Amino acid sequence: MGLFTKSADKDFDVAATREPPLVTATPVVYESLPTPAEAKINHANARTNKHDDILPSLTRHPTSIQQCPHCGATNVMTSTRTYPGPETYVMCLILMLVFWPVCWMPLVMDAAKRTDHMCKRCGGVVGHVKALSDCCIEERG
Repeated sequence: MGLFTKSADKDFDVAATREPPLVTATPVVYESLPTPAEAKINHANARTNKHDDILPSLTRHPTSIQQCPHCGATNVMTSTRTYPGPETYVMCLILMLVFWPVCWMPLVMDAAKRTDHMCKRCGGVVGHVKALSDCCIEERG
């Protein structure tokens, strides 16, 4: 046992071997957190993207866009296609369980369907309006 402790002392004795230790610590640098004002600015900038400048807020009706993200055409009118999606069928199922005579209503209401906006030049989808995203909005003139 005495032999074991002597060899262990020699292995870890830095002064006797004049070699640096095998394991070195690297300093950890932490970045400072942004102030609340900087955080709001960074959050606002993160939400805006390239399409926010090009696409206006889309409704269920055809609208004019500044530039198509697919073909690059400027000042193009969109065409719309409204069709039932999974949300529409879920609403039908819920209405069937609650009051079955009106379970067909989501299939004829545009607000319960998804609407795609497509470029008239290239036919690419430039945006969409989700089902029930505009059903309870009151517009004031």
